[in-house]
Amino acid sequence: MPPETAPAATVTGLYRGTFSGLEPLTKETPLSLEEVRRNPVFYELDLGDTPGEADLIIDVIYDNMQPQRLTDLMRGTDIPRGVRFWPDWFEVPPYREMRDVTGRRVYPRAPGIHTVRFRTGRRKRPGLARDFSPANGGYTSPLFEFAISGEP
Repeated sequence: MPPETAPAATVTGLYRGTFSGLEPLTKETPLSLEEVRRNPVFYELDLGDTPGEADLIIDVIYDNMQPQRLTDLMRGTDIPRGVRFWPDWFEVPPYREMRDVTGRRVYPRAPGIHTVRFRTGRRKRPGLARDFSPANGGYTSPLFEFAISGEP
């Protein structure tokens, strides 16, 4: 596959931050309500075959809601050159109730199973439309599931 159509970055996992480092986040290892309020969720980026060249654009899609733009990551400043994997983070939306893209009610911080998906692509010049097409190194991750427990 030519480098111009290879994904700029792929997401390889979700993690929770602890005092001892990052731990995998799955349905079997739920976040407490206190962790959701105070801590971000980390995700790991595999920066593709040309990690020294690509600035990244990233969107997170939480519980089938509209994609939420995350901070653009620029090589040499946000991500040091030569790094292959990079952890970044997002926050669970701080609302009691929202609507997903179909109009269905969702409860972002409610106990239960939640889903998250990521879109990545190469960053073009500031001011241009964000392009997640395959020609721009676009990638949409598989659906990741994690749980929030009802305990504080």
